[in-house]
Amino acid sequence: MFCPSCGANVADGSTVCPQCKNQINPQQASKIPLPEAKTDGKAVTSLVLGILSFLCLSILTGIPAIILGHMSRSSIRKSMGRLKGDGMALTGLVLGYISVAFIPFILIIAAIAIPSFIRARTSANEASAVSTVRTLTSAEAQYQATNPTVGYAADIATLGPDAGTVAQNCTGGEWCTKSGYRFVIQADEQQPHQQYVISAIPMVPDRTGRRGFCSTVDGVIRFEAIANRNTPYTAEECAALTPLE
Repeated sequence: MFCPSCGANVADGSTVCPQCKNQINPQQASKIPLPEAKTDGKAVTSLVLGILSFLCLSILTGIPAIILGHMSRSSIRKSMGRLKGDGMALTGLVLGYISVAFIPFILIIAAIAIPSFIRARTSANEASAVSTVRTLTSAEAQYQATNPTVGYAADIATLGPDAGTVAQNCTGGEWCTKSGYRFVIQADEQQPHQQYVISAIPMVPDRTGRRGFCSTVDGVIRFEAIANRNTPYTAEECAALTPLE
């Protein structure tokens, strides 16, 4: 039978409702129909959030789906049949747990992939830097041969199109940037210029490049493992570095 006050299930012959504690007339209680169960709103919300977490939003909706799923199932158990939706709440729970379980897997993949990507990007930047230094070195030799009264060019902008794409938007003796590296040319103060130094330094050490490169009038590209450097190489510093094979 059912309690006439709250609709809870009551054992036959009982005179007190276990849910609301009201006195019960067994003859009246047996005639009370069971109220129609309503779907718990928390169960519906848990299911929707669980689906979203599984499809695209992962932990952002996965954790709320788990919390609401547990709350809904608890409410349904205590409702004495007045609430339904346990299946939806359980589905939301399962989908939420699945989405959260993917997080360690994603983190492991990221921990493996990101360093590999950075190393590949760094290697590509260094190869591009060497190519640019080589282009600038050839351009300097051609400029000096064409302009013997001036000597070597004092900066990248002076070399013009012969300096390649690094010369774009490059003025005076300022640093020019390309593929994670900064480039600059400095010439001596003699007229005509008899000496120059090309410097190529990573914009973000250990991330955009791990080596610094330089070249002088001998045409040899040299390098060093570099942690951090903000100033161009001098001719003496460049000559002391290891030649690039």
